[in-house]
Amino acid sequence: MRRLRVESRGTALLAGLVLLTSGGAVGFLLRPADPPTELAEADAPTSAPTSVAEFADERTVEVEFDIPAALALEVGFAGRVTSTRCADGAEIRSGQVVARIDDIPLVALATSVPLYRDLERGDRGSDVRALQTALSRLGHPAASDGTYGRQTAEAVRALQEEAGFRDPDGAVDVDRFMWLPAEEVTLDGCEAALGRNLAAGETYGTVANQLTAVSATSMPGGALPGERTIEVLGVSGPMDEDGRATDPEFLAELAATDEFREVTASEDADPVTAEIRLASPVRAVKVPPAAVFAIEGGSGCVESGETAYPVQIVGSNLGATLVELAGDPPAEVDLGPAITAETCGREP
Repeated sequence: MRRLRVESRGTALLAGLVLLTSGGAVGFLLRPADPPTELAEADAPTSAPTSVAEFADERTVEVEFDIPAALALEVGFAGRVTSTRCADGAEIRSGQVVARIDDIPLVALATSVPLYRDLERGDRGSDVRALQTALSRLGHPAASDGTYGRQTAEAVRALQEEAGFRDPDGAVDVDRFMWLPAEEVTLDGCEAALGRNLAAGETYGTVANQLTAVSATSMPGGALPGERTIEVLGVSGPMDEDGRATDPEFLAELAATDEFREVTASEDADPVTAEIRLASPVRAVKVPPAAVFAIEGGSGCVESGETAYPVQIVGSNLGATLVELAGDPPAEVDLGPAITAETCGREP
């Protein structure tokens, strides 16, 4: 019996040694391994590549439709009406001779900017560009550059000859043209009846429920300057920097859509939104936000090597900052401690 007790103690001691050895092995196996050298934390990057992208500065805005209850079409000079197209329900189109007053032709003309002054060679402005666009639409090509040059004068002369002017000289006498808000309108009232004496500024006829403009309720802050296009209810057209679209062709196309009729017929319709973008996108350079320093307003700097470049910040896209700079952009820009310059010139 005594021998059995000794054997039991020996067995217990052996088991304890086995457990102790096993526990040490398990502890060794469960201890986190040191990470491989290649997976150790890398140093922060000190440079990043650049890329070039087209940036149209696209924005979403709410718009309003300008639809006056009644729009009066005016005659610019006085005299007796010797012939006329004026009648209730009559359709008046851009380029037509709509009346003769003292046998002088009065021509209807749809322009995005109503003509408000006489025009001749050498004049410049948005009204000249609107005239050029209208002439081209009527089949008398004129470069849409806002400058009244030889080609524009020739186009005006062709329109004058077509209308039967006695003195087609290629210059615009604004009183001889009656502004239309669209390429074609329907009169719901007529004042220029045959034989009537009209004073300058009197009403030729009236147009009701005519879309005359689409206007952004407010332009977004920080928008880049420049001519823009607008897309509303699936129709696109030009828009000025003040947020108004008045191009007659665009307005006519928009007014003819079922969507426009539904929106304007409903008194509780949801606000209408539109997408606006630059007509000519700018060439922007994509850089990491951390690459731009010495920021003041919309200006800043980027550095590449030993050169600091002045830039204009134009926007952001997918975690990148979009900037404009003069000349070819560097292939990469410095980041973090690699940036050593404190400032740069301010003209990109």
